[in-house]
Amino acid sequence: MSDLLIAAIGFSLSQVLLSLLLLARQPGWGLSEKLFGVFLLSLLGYLFTPVLQGTSLSLLASTVQTAAPGVFWLLSASIFDDRFRLQAWHLGLVKFTVFVPLLSHLFSFPGSRSLFVDLPQALEFVMLALMLWVVVRHWRTDLVESRRRLRLWFVGCNGSYLFILILSREVLFPGAQWLFLLEYLPPAALLLAVNVALLQYRDGLLFSAPATVITAAPGPSVANAVVHTPADLELVSQLQKYMEDARPWREMGLSIGSLAQQLAVPEYRLRRAINGALGHRNFSDFLNSFRIRETTERLANNEEDHLPVLTIAMDAGFRSLSSFNKAFKETMAQTPTEWRKSQREQGSNGRHGTSNLELGASA
Repeated sequence: MSDLLIAAIGFSLSQVLLSLLLLARQPGWGLSEKLFGVFLLSLLGYLFTPVLQGTSLSLLASTVQTAAPGVFWLLSASIFDDRFRLQAWHLGLVKFTVFVPLLSHLFSFPGSRSLFVDLPQALEFVMLALMLWVVVRHWRTDLVESRRRLRLWFVGCNGSYLFILILSREVLFPGAQWLFLLEYLPPAALLLAVNVALLQYRDGLLFSAPATVITAAPGPSVANAVVHTPADLELVSQLQKYMEDARPWREMGLSIGSLAQQLAVPEYRLRRAINGALGHRNFSDFLNSFRIRETTERLANNEEDHLPVLTIAMDAGFRSLSSFNKAFKETMAQTPTEWRKSQREQGSNGRHGTSNLELGASA
């Protein structure tokens, strides 16, 4: 190896170890912290692969590094998507890209390159594309300003680099010697930037508290606000009054930019008010809190029994029945149909109970 390559690997290793030390200082490890730790371990495998080449540990290092694209996708989803829940199929995809190529190294499978090599590589591109989609999809509705700025940079730069690297190494220029510099110099710079940011901002940069749980009634008190300027507190009161009087959430596809125009305030101030004072991390969740409240009231209303669930959902501003069912069940732990049925049963039991009391009194 050249001296430049050795220096790049050594510097990258120092930054990975520093990241692990900073991660270890986190008071409690949630899903994002755990995934970030696994990602750093996969980077260690990536950095040790050329160092251990020709040794008995070479296969272990090369296997560990193959987890990086998949784990980075899951890490990005856990950071950007407040509704993300790790599922078995997520882990299944990552395990497939790790262990199937390992099998091809351990055993001979003639004529099976498409399954053991090409398919795992294709899945890596799919997972990186999903990661970039998560970034783009949730950027506009994200109310956490630091996450919008810094995490977008973190995931966007790193994800784009991984995509370009894998495309160059596996498809465009396989075996090219100059790729070694592309493989190890940029990671050193990116890790340095991440560590500087972690040291400067500490808490709340990459990892933050769990998202606020949405209830049927969107009533976080302004008294619990973490915004302190009189102008922002006045905006919160103005926003709450406008939401109750004008009911803009009924507008399908309402964006935070559009709502800011209706209120005649800068978009960044509205984001700060909704996130800082009302506790919502995502604009869609903020709107859905009002929409779910309205739909629960209408589904519980006997006079609207003739209306289909879809009609009530569309009136409240939901784009489709599937999105309504998902948001409703996340909030109420029941489907809309189950909720409506339970309300009817409660009403029926209440009437029967009243009739029994009246009969007992007359006796």
